[in-house]
Amino acid sequence: MNTLNWSEIIIDDNDLDLIYNRLLEKETPMTPLQLAEALIESRIKAYKKSNKAEEKKNDQYYRPAKKYAEGDEIEFPLLENAKGIVESVREGINPSIGKFSVITVVFKDGSKKEFASELETHKLNKYDYENPDENMQDPRYVIRKFGRPISKKIAAVLSNNEDLVRIGSFWFPQALLTEVNPGYLNLAEAVLEMEEGRPLHTEEILEQLEYPMDSNPELTVFSFNYAMQNDPRFGEVGPVNVVLWTLKEMQPEDVRKTPMTLKFNENLKEYGEDENSSEFSIDIIQDELEENQLIEPVESVDSFRVCLSYPHWKAGTLPLVGALQSIFPTANETDSVVFNFRDKKTGETFIGWVILSKNYVCGLKPWYRENGIIPGSMFKVNRTDDTGLVELELIPPRSSKDWIRTFNLDDKNHFSFVTNQHKVTTDFDERMAIYVENSPQLDTFWESNNRKEANIIRQIELVFRELAKDNPQGILHFNEIYAGINMLRRIPPHLLYKILLREETIVQIDQMYFKLIEKDED
Repeated sequence: MNTLNWSEIIIDDNDLDLIYNRLLEKETPMTPLQLAEALIESRIKAYKKSNKAEEKKNDQYYRPAKKYAEGDEIEFPLLENAKGIVESVREGINPSIGKFSVITVVFKDGSKKEFASELETHKLNKYDYENPDENMQDPRYVIRKFGRPISKKIAAVLSNNEDLVRIGSFWFPQALLTEVNPGYLNLAEAVLEMEEGRPLHTEEILEQLEYPMDSNPELTVFSFNYAMQNDPRFGEVGPVNVVLWTLKEMQPEDVRKTPMTLKFNENLKEYGEDENSSEFSIDIIQDELEENQLIEPVESVDSFRVCLSYPHWKAGTLPLVGALQSIFPTANETDSVVFNFRDKKTGETFIGWVILSKNYVCGLKPWYRENGIIPGSMFKVNRTDDTGLVELELIPPRSSKDWIRTFNLDDKNHFSFVTNQHKVTTDFDERMAIYVENSPQLDTFWESNNRKEANIIRQIELVFRELAKDNPQGILHFNEIYAGINMLRRIPPHLLYKILLREETIVQIDQMYFKLIEKDED
């Protein structure tokens, strides 16, 4: 029998024909997710029809409602597809059930078992042996759990079709588009300039231009979108299913270029090239520079707990690790996607941006400062029913004040770590938490520690000594070292781990704990 394996679905020629015919039938541009819904419904319908015909043809699967006779062969899928022969049939006795029969089945290994027959009410009468999870035949469930990866596969197939064009996330046959006068594009530029960078829907632009609409408004909008897409002045920044336009030169700085504290010096990789570090668990650290953390899970998550590092705190960003990719909006073409954040406590919203190629989300700096978020703070990022809206939720701390490692800079840019009591607004990880006052001096300090001549080994040793001052044994957990060194420069967990393993001045106590050996120590 056929199966519904949605996680490994392959888009074939029949699916492509279905998609193309659906676009022609609707005469409306559609997204891969909308097309995925049509494909899923078609697959489920074909599956039910095929399996019903196949089971009727074979007629060997065990069904309690069937009437069996001596000599009949029966297959039992739930018993590892064991097959047996009906040896005898007798009347069943159970007043609470009613009239039914009991059959004795002899299996190939000589064993015998009894089963009910002529029993009208039993879940196995309609049980799908190939896909026991009924949700796999529910289009709404399948779309929610597998719609995103399926739509990505559809988009990949559509991108190889020269007859179709894409605007944002919408596709349509190119031959049916209308031509747009270049003069209207100049007027569209003027409209966006007046908005000072605020993204606008195409409909808003056309309304201000008093653009002539034909009998198919959706096709008119799509045609205008196509013209704007081919003009280098405009940037399409809408999430999937939404088209929004800005002028590229008016997008925020953190959208146009990577923030300073997120940049990674590729030359540092040479420090770990020859080390074969063993696999280790990074239970709290979330870093977009770790390739294995960028893998999106097959099933989407509804909520994700973030533990914020200093580089992202300073930049007002989030690492777009795999699990978060299913919560934040994405796009099939543009690299920058605009959306709205919503504070769960206050209900206030503000604009955020997803930078797909660099795997970070920006626009959070004011929210971090207003809510007392510090490096090492933990909060939740929640999915909403609106793909263009992401919810932020603080996690109640254990107390309103707590003792937290504090980062200090003196007038000569010398740093130190001391433990002080501070106000706490959300939960935090004790190893990763570092209280720091935001100031322009932090930028100068970062720049000085990221010069070409800056020695990463020397920096790690300095951070190690400062962090271990309050520890009589001088032993630090890896997460503490990661949090500390990333106050000075950007370095991902696995590379830092390799450097710690290769340095003679650093001793590994066990998998996650290290000690710095000073020169005067034996």
